[in-house]
Amino acid sequence: MLPFFHPFAGKLTYIPSAARAVIDCSASAISEGITFIEAESDLDIRSIAKYGVQDHDTFVQLLPNVTVPELPTVAFAVQVTRFLSGGVALGIAVHHTVADGKGIWQFIEAWASICRTGSVPSGYIPVHDRAVIKYSGGDEIAKDFIRKVAPNLPKTAAPHHSLQERMQLTKGTFLVDGTTIKSWKKEGIHVSPSTFISISARVLVTVASVRGLTNDNGPFFAGFPVDCRSRLNPPINDSYTGNCIAPCFARMTASEVAGPGGFIRACAALKEAVIKANKEPLVGCEGWIDEALKVPAGRAVRFTGSPGFKFYEADFGWGKPDQFKVATLNRDGDVVLVSGKDEGTVEVSVVLPAQHMDAFAKRFLSPFSRI
Repeated sequence: MLPFFHPFAGKLTYIPSAARAVIDCSASAISEGITFIEAESDLDIRSIAKYGVQDHDTFVQLLPNVTVPELPTVAFAVQVTRFLSGGVALGIAVHHTVADGKGIWQFIEAWASICRTGSVPSGYIPVHDRAVIKYSGGDEIAKDFIRKVAPNLPKTAAPHHSLQERMQLTKGTFLVDGTTIKSWKKEGIHVSPSTFISISARVLVTVASVRGLTNDNGPFFAGFPVDCRSRLNPPINDSYTGNCIAPCFARMTASEVAGPGGFIRACAALKEAVIKANKEPLVGCEGWIDEALKVPAGRAVRFTGSPGFKFYEADFGWGKPDQFKVATLNRDGDVVLVSGKDEGTVEVSVVLPAQHMDAFAKRFLSPFSRI
């Protein structure tokens, strides 16, 4: 039903002679299709609050358990869980080698359209050819990237975070309505922040505040990816589904963010990072990994997602989903933004230690005078 997305059915394979990790889309590799799991659960999904602070691992059991220690491995897996109390959860796991956030959303949109109407959106044909992204020395940079992040391929390292560390974290999901977004943009009017920047700046100010960093002159970082499809020269097709993102880093001191005027400064720093990416999205890409590794633990907030990702529009023929969750957020300071169910709203999911989450939940949506 989705032949245009055949890389999602491929196998991740390592080629030692070329020092490359590739998606094998040969007939033999994709013949078995994707990993598809059917499950049942006695979890009463209706008892789980849509917003507010939640147990970090509540939704992890709804994801397909397909983690394996060696390549080749699956690129994409699905688990459909039927709840005995009523309702269904659709959990997906996608290896980042296959697609970035926009590519994943395009796949889900096409998949839902086929289930609902029998066809993909009119005129849509995904592009998978990575050759459309041109950068001098790109192959060597890619090999260096692999050597740094996965030096022991075909074996891959287990996640660095322990179960004990995860149990100390909590996840909060908050709905930011259109009126609140407008008020935050008005607060930062001299910077003209976008929806993403205004919400992200508010998160930064609140996190720095609840961590007690008002008088801390140490570094404080914000990291987030930007979509480079339209930023490249020349721009590439918007239907490209592979990875086409660049990391942006905004560096401030903690006191600059947590102290008076922190919201304006955070907006300005975030916007400056975006402007830099707009001008030269791939310049310096050979140093991205080194730059990320230099960020001190506990001194960063990492943003993913976008208010433009309208996951609540993914109607598979059952109606629009009631809840959308990213179950794999597992590090202190992880934040995901997606479009809310109602027009003009944005859902913000945040991971913090339990001792900071209650204060964050009280302050995040409160008036500025209470930060």
